[in-house]
Amino acid sequence: MPLTARGQTRSPVYAGLSGELQFMEPKEAVILLAEDNPVIRNLVTLMLSKEGYSVLTANDGQEAFEICRRFKNPIHLLLTDKTMPRMSGLELAESVLKKRSEIKIMIMSGETANTILNKNTPDAFLPKPFMPPTLLTCVRRLFTSEFKGICQESDLL
Repeated sequence: MPLTARGQTRSPVYAGLSGELQFMEPKEAVILLAEDNPVIRNLVTLMLSKEGYSVLTANDGQEAFEICRRFKNPIHLLLTDKTMPRMSGLELAESVLKKRSEIKIMIMSGETANTILNKNTPDAFLPKPFMPPTLLTCVRRLFTSEFKGICQESDLL
């Protein structure tokens, strides 16, 4: 049975340097978005920004990795497309985790969840196409719980 994005409604949380869970507001959360489709990238950036998240954007995996390498402050979530030129989202996730082991990973793809989740260990999978509330709910749940799994439209009903 696949995991679903059933979560809680607390303030975002992350593991601090001491390993203890710490609370933060969306305005304190930094999300690195890697998406090669400019329309999707712009829409996702707009949705997340309107919720108060700080969003760093990249056109592909290689650019996202460079941002991750140069950006000195914490990045709390890598939100990446699976299929991109120069470096796939899965390769990006592996590379980023080596530099920032505390980062959460969400993969977006038109492929099936089993293809992604069986071979890799992202924290969440968001199937494309998706509705804005699904994206926002999944991001919130990643920050507020120990959630790992598939973000689904049906979770919002």
